[in-house]
Amino acid sequence: MIFDTHCHYNDESFDQDREELLRSLPEKGVDRICEIGYTPESSEKAIQLAKAYVDSSLSIHSVVGIHPEHAAVWSPEATAKIEALSKEKEVVAIGEIGLDYFRLDKRSKVQKERDEEKKRRGEEVQECFNPEPTVQKSCFIEMLDLAKRRDLPVVIHSRDAALDTFRIIRDQKGFVNGGIVHCFSYPLEVAKDFVSLGMMLGIGGVLTFTNAKKLKQVAVEIPLEHIVLETDCPYMAPVPVRGTRNHSGNLQYVAKLLAELKGISVEDVIRKTAENGKRVYRIK
Repeated sequence: MIFDTHCHYNDESFDQDREELLRSLPEKGVDRICEIGYTPESSEKAIQLAKAYVDSSLSIHSVVGIHPEHAAVWSPEATAKIEALSKEKEVVAIGEIGLDYFRLDKRSKVQKERDEEKKRRGEEVQECFNPEPTVQKSCFIEMLDLAKRRDLPVVIHSRDAALDTFRIIRDQKGFVNGGIVHCFSYPLEVAKDFVSLGMMLGIGGVLTFTNAKKLKQVAVEIPLEHIVLETDCPYMAPVPVRGTRNHSGNLQYVAKLLAELKGISVEDVIRKTAENGKRVYRIK
């Protein structure tokens, strides 16, 4: 059975049919999922979701943390809240945490032209991040410290920030309890760097996209022992259902392509990635 290691079923897009969909997942070949938090509030909801299905044929685990896009809410009080939540028995990791340097570019055409001219003159241009990288880094380091304090693995979000993410994890020893680089999208060389720290790579629907050549190379070259399956649902639905609301049952398409790329059976991919997920999250 498939283990979906990264989900967001508390998203409002599931409000109308959440229970029906979750209870149908075993019929779709999925018997275990991880609900991921991204703020103190969503982290608490992740735990509540896991508790609601404790007697179900679907096993739900929880991950608690502060996402880099929400790093502005980071404070001593927010950290204390995440730490308190991390002591609940449903919690298996701290996340998703990390860095996101995707530029939120709201400049006008005239402003863009002026900034380009400044760059040509060698002048500094204010980059439009939300929140600023310095805030994200401080939050990230604090969450890594919390994970070490609680002896828990980490779930890492990293977009357009490979070098800073790697250096912080390496320098802060954020890898000591293991973890997953979620929705991995960097080239093979970066994959090898994270794997060298003992990290797992989370692979989902993006693998099936036509333009995912770098990720396909990663899937071929990185040993299956370092790969877990994930949806990031409701986002990142794979081909042939790309553009629709994603759910864990769609991981069958990812597993099939990964098996083809590896030259092994789908059953082996499902079994091994589920074992990897249990191992990194320390689930018996």
